[in-house]
Amino acid sequence: MFEQGRPLETSGPGRRRSDQAHQAILQATIEVLSQEGYRAMTIEAIAARAGVGKKTIYRWWSSKAFVTLEALTVYTEEHTPFSDTGSLEGDLLTYFEHSFAGLQGKAGTALSGMTAEAQLDPEFAREFQRMFIVPRKQELVELLQRGMQRGELAADTNLDVLADLIYGAKWYRFLLYPKPLDDAFAKEIVTLILRLRPEA
Repeated sequence: MFEQGRPLETSGPGRRRSDQAHQAILQATIEVLSQEGYRAMTIEAIAARAGVGKKTIYRWWSSKAFVTLEALTVYTEEHTPFSDTGSLEGDLLTYFEHSFAGLQGKAGTALSGMTAEAQLDPEFAREFQRMFIVPRKQELVELLQRGMQRGELAADTNLDVLADLIYGAKWYRFLLYPKPLDDAFAKEIVTLILRLRPEA
């Protein structure tokens, strides 16, 4: 779920006017998503909230899906950190806590809408993978790598496949299977992963 009243931390002093407009549009997109949801959101509503014309938005993004993708990518990077708690268990539980929360409410609706868009638009699918899916998966692989380096995973564990399994479980429940993304589910996944710990 989106946090209210906290701007995206992507602008700073000395920004050119075009940069400021760009960031205002991303912030407006998050705010309109929070209030109206993805399906009801329009480019007109984003433009009005950002104080720009529609032409300004279409200068950088070809559709609602593309501007939503960039806004959610920035938002997710700031609000779903891959924390280093000092243990694989702690890192994964923290990841699931933030990740599951980000799939609730209108934020989750936006992601499911973009997932559907990716099935219909190959160009958007490539951008969705490049901007959102691949970087987040790489960060998860790095989280698992830290666990391996601490001896919490066997040295021959295929971390790429393990990350796919984690994402597969999460997205399966999110998109297809009507069971909750909750603490109990997160703990079950983490328990299974910790069984990959090498024998003493």
